[in-house]
Amino acid sequence: MSSSIKVLYITRYNQKEILDKPDNFAYYVKSMISTNFIDVQLLDPLSFKKANSILSLISITKSIKSINPDILYIDNLQGLNKLVILKRLGILKCKIVAWKYTYCKEYSNPIKNWCTKFFYWKGIDKIYMMFDNHTHHALARNIVKVHQIATLSRGAEIEWYQKYLKPQKNSFLVMATGKDSRDYQTLSEACEQTQTNCHIITRRHENNIKVAEKFKNSQYIKFTFMEDLHIDNEYEYIMQQQGQASILAIPCEKRKYGVGYTNIVEALPYYIPILMTHNPDIHIDLEKEGIGYLIEPYDVETWKEKIIYLKQHPEVIEEMGKHAKKLTEKEYNAQTTASYIVNDFIQITK
Repeated sequence: MSSSIKVLYITRYNQKEILDKPDNFAYYVKSMISTNFIDVQLLDPLSFKKANSILSLISITKSIKSINPDILYIDNLQGLNKLVILKRLGILKCKIVAWKYTYCKEYSNPIKNWCTKFFYWKGIDKIYMMFDNHTHHALARNIVKVHQIATLSRGAEIEWYQKYLKPQKNSFLVMATGKDSRDYQTLSEACEQTQTNCHIITRRHENNIKVAEKFKNSQYIKFTFMEDLHIDNEYEYIMQQQGQASILAIPCEKRKYGVGYTNIVEALPYYIPILMTHNPDIHIDLEKEGIGYLIEPYDVETWKEKIIYLKQHPEVIEEMGKHAKKLTEKEYNAQTTASYIVNDFIQITK
């Protein structure tokens, strides 16, 4: 290619932090940085916090215009939707590529619905959905066109996690590491009743604090709140701890969108079974892939049954580990995801 593609990535992380983490952590920008025909620039949205949101928006818009990127790359539209509107108004000239975690919203108010459908969504050149259901919904409701959207598997940078792998586990340990929409009550009850060691690493959300308080005298349940550790490298700490786990648990509250997907991505490189609350919006079917089990929301008995079964059948754990390895080699690896995105960037800037 004669000239490079200038990509502006909106993130609160600096380049060193991005390069120190696995590629999946900052949505494959690490791969883009090492690509000689992509010129990546970073923009911290928090540096534009002003007294009011209008001033913040003016400030960030001026900055984007001065950088003049070919592509504005956004890993979470939340709070940045106005940039899409500015593009539709012709104030921003760049292409926009964004990741989306939830359904494209529809409104009962026909005017509002028309504005989002025929004005707003046309401002995004490519949307990467986390879940097939969300992609199908957007296409079936004619919210976006086929060329605008894709469900993209978030492959992990397997090599990065290798240093934390512990093939020989000292004892059977269930681990859970998610923060939002988590049902740690159900998991804690299941582990308590099956006398299974369980380490939950999370944040001080109200529900999590309540459950931790309930099980504070348990000899099996251990809660670690990240706020209490006061460490800089939180992500590395969690991933190192995950290396001790025999199985990874992702117990979730019932939600109308996919939750826990990032945890699956980050569990795959450890080649351990995943037990997860069933949610139809999750892009990867653990049971179909042979890497774990899906359990209906708040079903303590099934959690107990699956935990006991895996404790008693190390050969099943090993088999699921092999399937996870195969999955990472085939589709869920950073190289596959990154090359898909880079090819898209080439196509949309032609």
